[in-house]
Amino acid sequence: MPINQIIRSLQWFVVPSLVFGLLALLFTVQYGLAETQIWFNHYYTDFLDQLMPIYTYLGDGLIFGILVIPLLFFKRRALVALLFAGVITLLLTGLTKAYFNEPRPLKVFESLDYSLREVPNVKPHYQHSFPSGHTTAAFAAWGLLAFFLKRPFAQLICFSIAAGVAYSRIYLSMHFLRDVGAGAILGTFIVIVAIYLASKLRGSWADKNWFGK
Repeated sequence: MPINQIIRSLQWFVVPSLVFGLLALLFTVQYGLAETQIWFNHYYTDFLDQLMPIYTYLGDGLIFGILVIPLLFFKRRALVALLFAGVITLLLTGLTKAYFNEPRPLKVFESLDYSLREVPNVKPHYQHSFPSGHTTAAFAAWGLLAFFLKRPFAQLICFSIAAGVAYSRIYLSMHFLRDVGAGAILGTFIVIVAIYLASKLRGSWADKNWFGK
């Protein structure tokens, strides 16, 4: 399947994802890394303090394993694409985090005249901020499900879930807006590549369903 056809089939996920990612990067450039973090840090509730530490797991690496279940109801090629997406996400996020080695918000704010709020009972992290691995995984995994669900509304729901993971990373003071913006763009790129690679598989087995014909 050509790249342009994949993008058209996934447009209701790809377009809002790229807009989200680019706007996040633009706002960071416009208003500054610390300033955007402080702005988000002002808005919190007890409910979100309870929800976000759980919700953020929708972008954990294990989400690729969880999405095996719904993808079993599609052709076998879908699970191969999921495998590609998971492996590429692991490799790219690991390499980019190691290369940039950017400090996380809690580390940066240690030297600033502002006490960054921490969500109770959430383990703090201080290194490898850029890009957000959870956000990258969320956009790659939920984007893949969006492709096979096909319907515009379903794709927008998948985008909303991934965007919620991105927000959770900022809310938990784990990442800057810049980090999740880059993660959204990287994750969207990964899902397109994963689908393209899976579409190149030869053999009738890949186009068979797991259950029945």
